[in-house]
Amino acid sequence: MNNKEGFSSIWGFILVAIGLALGIGSLWRFPYVAYENGGAIFILMYIAIILIIGIPLMTSEVTIGFCTQKTAIDAYKSLAPKSKFYLAGYIHLIAAFLILGYTAPIYSWIFKYLVSSFTGEFMGLNPEGIVNYFNNYNANKTQVFLFFAVNLVLNISVLIFGVQKGVERISKILLPALFAIMIIIIISLLRLDGAMEGVKFLFLPDIKKFTLNSLITCLGQAFFALGLGMLGSMVFGSYIKVPKENIFKSSSMICVSLIFAGVFAGLMILPFVFATNLEVAQGVNLSFITLPNAFNLVVGGRFLSILFYLGFYIAAFTSSVGVFEAIIGLVTEKYNLKRIPAILICAIPVLIIAYFSIYNDRIFTLLDTIESNYILVISCFAIAIFAGYIWKIENVIKASNIESEFVKNWMRISVKYITPIAIAIIFISQFM
Repeated sequence: MNNKEGFSSIWGFILVAIGLALGIGSLWRFPYVAYENGGAIFILMYIAIILIIGIPLMTSEVTIGFCTQKTAIDAYKSLAPKSKFYLAGYIHLIAAFLILGYTAPIYSWIFKYLVSSFTGEFMGLNPEGIVNYFNNYNANKTQVFLFFAVNLVLNISVLIFGVQKGVERISKILLPALFAIMIIIIISLLRLDGAMEGVKFLFLPDIKKFTLNSLITCLGQAFFALGLGMLGSMVFGSYIKVPKENIFKSSSMICVSLIFAGVFAGLMILPFVFATNLEVAQGVNLSFITLPNAFNLVVGGRFLSILFYLGFYIAAFTSSVGVFEAIIGLVTEKYNLKRIPAILICAIPVLIIAYFSIYNDRIFTLLDTIESNYILVISCFAIAIFAGYIWKIENVIKASNIESEFVKNWMRISVKYITPIAIAIIFISQFM
């Protein structure tokens, strides 16, 4: 084990990894895709995919960093010095830069609505007023960019303190607060008339809505929500300083926590929308048009809006800090830079990508498609192939300190066979 900074404990790793993955994947996308694809049947399939594929793939990605105590590019070189597979590390790095940069409008919207929930700006507006409020803000691209820039500065203010005193400490504070906020909102909303219809929808399967395309969507959602292939898991694995740590066990705890996060997000949103007789919309419309309308229709709506957007921002903030830390970890190691210069240098491409994503909606859509449908899919496929065939799955199992024979067989079957096939299906589906 080398002497670079690492996590103070395995709980630090688990919380930071959860924070990285939690963000937009669980709170932004999960409630809507679950609603559109059969409710409970989608959730059950989502859980199955995470258990069968997600945990073994995350274990593999974390173990590559853990075993070598290196980040992505150098980790691949260390384990397969004669191959060119280290180029996959650059794909992971590109994935991290893109996810941090092109999602800038979303981070800006969340930050703006957090501020607006405290000031009560959208409270009392009629449905048309809510739509105009969002459209007017989003049309002011300079303001959108400034809100993102402030968010980036807040990220940097955490990152300059390092892994333990910065990223790990803030995760230990914010993630428990987030789950507490989610529970408070869920309990408050379930008391509303009609809310249980949303709960029933979430937990009663609608098989007619679940198609082959739903399965592909479910696979993609699982990879996106777990943050696989975005550099973080591998870099954070290199921060684990306990040689005998069972990586499979830690990865399982992360994945199970993210399952609960997705279900909690559904319980926060769907019962609320059902209780207020509003339409379940996708992405932007759900979070920034439907929900503000819903807050205006219930007693205590302003307080609930503050809690909701505070929780939403915490999830987004811990995710962006986690991704940024992964980039910094790779850059400081690869180019032997000190932390603060590395942070400032890496902030430049993030700001450039953010600028184009904010000021041009077509670029935002294009980058979203490239990241979600191609780069992340290729990135995850590379990890599976490397773990299963280049470095060999037996080495992964040994390095991750797995003792159970059942788990060893689970890893062998999943990483070598099921995962590559599943990822290939996702990739091919983009052209059908």
